[in-house]
Amino acid sequence: MNAVNVIKNENAIEGQERKLELREKIACAISGGPATFHYQMMQMFLLFFYTDVMKVSAAYVAGLFLVVRIFDAVLAPVFGALIDRITTPWGKYKPWFLILGLPLGIFGWLTFTDFNLSPTGKLVYVAVTYTLYSVMGAIGNAPAAAITPAITKRVDERVSMGQLGFFTVIIGALLVGTAVQPIYKGLGGGNDAKGFSLLMAAVAVITILIALFQVFTLKERYIVEKNKDEKAPSFKQMFVAVFTNRTAVIVYVYGFATSLGNGIRAAVSLHYFKYFFHNEGLMAITGIIALVPSLIGVALSGKVTKHFGIKPVVMTSVFTSVVSMASLILIPPTSTGIIAFIGISFIATLIGGMSSPAQGTMMPAAMDYTEWKSGININAFMGSINGFMQTLATAVSGAIAAGALALIGYVPGVEQSSSTIFGLKLVMSILPAIFIAFTACVMWFDLTEEKQAQITKELAERRKNAEVNVTI
Repeated sequence: MNAVNVIKNENAIEGQERKLELREKIACAISGGPATFHYQMMQMFLLFFYTDVMKVSAAYVAGLFLVVRIFDAVLAPVFGALIDRITTPWGKYKPWFLILGLPLGIFGWLTFTDFNLSPTGKLVYVAVTYTLYSVMGAIGNAPAAAITPAITKRVDERVSMGQLGFFTVIIGALLVGTAVQPIYKGLGGGNDAKGFSLLMAAVAVITILIALFQVFTLKERYIVEKNKDEKAPSFKQMFVAVFTNRTAVIVYVYGFATSLGNGIRAAVSLHYFKYFFHNEGLMAITGIIALVPSLIGVALSGKVTKHFGIKPVVMTSVFTSVVSMASLILIPPTSTGIIAFIGISFIATLIGGMSSPAQGTMMPAAMDYTEWKSGININAFMGSINGFMQTLATAVSGAIAAGALALIGYVPGVEQSSSTIFGLKLVMSILPAIFIAFTACVMWFDLTEEKQAQITKELAERRKNAEVNVTI
């Protein structure tokens, strides 16, 4: 049975045939936009804001970033478990978009606002606002990941939402990479502190409006109400249910390896363009150029996934990512090398775009499988582990990149030796390719479209027998 027929059969299951309205898909997928924007603001501009605008010690900021990221990583699964154990009168997952979105917007504004406090006051202010801003962003992964299985069981709808989600992520990243600097410069009129504050105030309003749109649009159709006498699963039960689920472990390894490999490459990209090609501006140029094939790939992803199936598409992306990264070791520091770099990036991002929505269906499938196998719904806990993995990968990739630069003898601001340049090429190509190679674990991801259809059918029968709360 081919992938197209399987998906059609799954959609024909009783109670599953209803397609989502476009506004529902947008409400579910749009989370990636503001999340990416806030995450990229912290990654790309916060260090500059603290050191150059607020005049805070770089050493203090470095220690703060490390401590808070570790705290975020530990807190995310705990918060996910909490969400799974409670249900509010307004829903299980969707209220959290506003509960977390409101403080995310507010603390994003406060974090990028300088109130001209005393030196000691600034240190306290920075620690409090950044910690709360970072925490809101980290724990927001839980409801964002958990909501998809609660609103639809259709594979094709999940692929469609994956497409929309990828677009919102691209928009969020593109805005930070290309628009933030001219906007805060323009708003500030020479006063960067004022510009950042006004910009993030506007972003706060948009973040809160998006959260309100999600709360009033999303409908949780597949949430089983527990009996009053039924105890919520313990943290140990949740942990065992997840990590005895091979499919979930594969998804986590896949996500961690992807974030780790890409994180290492991102951390040294500016060094690579500056000292290998002697052109820092290439970083922004290649980023913008790579956007086009990525968007084309996403636009084609639905048809490609239906024709070939989820697993083959993802495996093709894995192979392309490893080969494209490793091949950079052969590129010369010439104009021909720049053209080759752009060509390789074009192919890699095109295929990556095609596979991204398919990748997005893997975690919802693993969530359904966990519920089917263990009998407990722990979507938020599973989603929060994604946040833990991403935060951990960010910290580890930064440490690996910094350690690698020290190991190869990198000295900032001077012409690098030939051995350092070769080492830089290794860190930009072979090292991340090795970590990306671990994403090949997806070949053991055996939740085919046919198996997902059967799981969906059995879960529907269980919910019907358990007097499921379905709100249409």
